Amino acid sequence: MTPPPPSRRHRRAVRQLLLGLVPVLVVGVVVLLALALRLSDVQAPLSAADRAAAATVTAAGTAPEGRGLEVSFRDDAGRERSGTLVLDEPLDVPVGAELTVQYPSAAAAGDPVRVYTAGDAAHAAVGDVVFGLAAVVLVLLTVATLTLARLLSRPRLRSRPATTVTATHVVGNQGLLMRSWLELETPAGRRWLPTHWAPELDRLPPGSRVEVRGDPARDRLVLPVLDGAEVWPSGRLRSQEPRGDVRQAPVVPDAVEVGLARQARADGVLPFLAPVLGLLWAYVDSSGLAGFVVATALSAAVLFWVPQLLGSDPQATRQG
Repeated sequence: MTPPPPSRRHRRAVRQLLLGLVPVLVVGVVVLLALALRLSDVQAPLSAADRAAAATVTAAGTAPEGRGLEVSFRDDAGRERSGTLVLDEPLDVPVGAELTVQYPSAAAAGDPVRVYTAGDAAHAAVGDVVFGLAAVVLVLLTVATLTLARLLSRPRLRSRPATTVTATHVVGNQGLLMRSWLELETPAGRRWLPTHWAPELDRLPPGSRVEVRGDPARDRLVLPVLDGAEVWPSGRLRSQEPRGDVRQAPVVPDAVEVGLARQARADGVLPFLAPVLGLLWAYVDSSGLAGFVVATALSAAVLFWVPQLLGSDPQATRQG
């Protein structure tokens, strides 16, 4: 079998994927650095608490906000000491209860000292920051892995055998997202392939015969070649019509390349939902303003990345 001739690379799809990836990486790294500095601050008092002692509760429900406990204990020298323990939330702790506390040996003798125990406010603060670090790392790994998989898997489709099918360019709206699709007529029936946008799609007359690398009747992924140019798939082939408002795209014989600035403007609506997610995170996590800012910034970057991975169509003002 004669190998198919080389096709023009779909460089725009690569640039679009990087357009979505870079903001997530930048915001994620900044957030990681901020959280790392915060972790150092909240760990410092616990690191300084280098001694342990058995303590007795002498008063409960004190400041701040009823979360404080007053305790007494003997230090390493056998001296009676008093200390304050701050819980993460108010608890009904009876006077006379005993617990193990950590305290700093550097604290001056005779002065009340801040003490700590497992599950108190100081340990909870460390746990919150560690959880935030893990969540951000997970987001970065997920985004980077999915983007890298797309960048590496699509070029491998070039080596598949070429076939010819009938194709029509359609567009579909799902909420705020618009995607380009190729409606393919295959021996196994009609198939729909989501694609990254290219001007060759807009120039395609309905029912045209096009080259496809791979078997659209059996494969999950194929690589269309329109007018000698690759059109990267942004998802797997489907045997059912996409959800949402799907219609034939208008044919624009003189369609030309659309810059990424226009792409960014078309996809710049979704990130406006980020403050809602930030408020939800701050409420659930009780992280206040700092949690709201961090969650909003990271959510905005991810919400901008999603349309780039899904191959959003920059022609958001199409008329059906």
